[in-house]
Amino acid sequence: MTEQTQLVEMINGQVTTTSREVAEVFGKSHQHVLRDIDGLVKQIGGVQNWTDPSTVGVPKNEQTPIFTEETYIHEQNHQEYRQVRMNKDGFTLLAMGFTGSKATQFKLRYIQAFNEMEETLRSQPALPTNPLDQIVLLAQGTTQLSKEVGKLKNKVDELDGNQVLNSARYEYISKAVSAKVREYVNVNNLNYKKVNGELRRDLNRQINEVAGVKIRRDLRDKDFDTVTQLISIWTPAAATIYQLKQMELEV
Repeated sequence: MTEQTQLVEMINGQVTTTSREVAEVFGKSHQHVLRDIDGLVKQIGGVQNWTDPSTVGVPKNEQTPIFTEETYIHEQNHQEYRQVRMNKDGFTLLAMGFTGSKATQFKLRYIQAFNEMEETLRSQPALPTNPLDQIVLLAQGTTQLSKEVGKLKNKVDELDGNQVLNSARYEYISKAVSAKVREYVNVNNLNYKKVNGELRRDLNRQINEVAGVKIRRDLRDKDFDTVTQLISIWTPAAATIYQLKQMELEV
C-alpha cells in the first residue's frame, strides 16, 4: 500500500476519506472543514447515511450520496466528536474551495489515492448476485478452507510425530524389550545370563532398523506403535540364533 492509498479507505463499497483526514493533510482546522462541508450540504440538499440499508446506493437528486455523518472517539479525552465521511465526489467538491500551491499538491495526492483504491477494486473479481451462484461460491470457499485446515493439521501431526519419545513411552519400550527377551529365554530353555546381552542387541538392532534411527534413544512418537508391534512378534535373526547355540555349547 502506497502513502497515497493510506489517505483513503473502503467503506460499504465506496472509496472514502474523512473530514479529519482532510483537515490534517491540508493543514486546516477540523471545525473549519466541517463548516465548509455544512455549507455544501445545504446547497446539495442534505446528507445520506451509507450505513443505513434503506439509503445505501440510492440516488438522491440523481446523484450518488457523497457525505455521511459519523462520530469518533478522541484519543486523549475519550470524548465523542463529530466527523464527516466523503467519497471521491464529496472530496472533489470540498477541495474546490482550497487554494494555493500546497493545496494543489495535496489535491493531487488525494486524487491519486482515490484512483489507486478504485483500480484495486476493479481488479478484484465481482461477487455473484444470483443466490445459487453465491451458494456455489460459498461451498467452494468452504471446501478450500477445509483443505487448508487439513494441510495445517497434517503439518501439526507431523511435527508432533517427530518429537522424541517422552520418558514414559521410552520406559514402556525398555520394559517391553526386557519382557520379550525374558520370554524368549524361558520358552527356549536358555541360560539367561549367557544370552541376555546378545538377545537385547538383536532386538534393539531390529527396532532401530524399522524406525530408521541409530540408537533407541532417538525413537520418535510416530515410531511408538510400530516398535511395540515389532517387539510383540520379534524373533532373533538367524545369525543371532546360531550365535546363541554356540554360546550354549561353551562350558
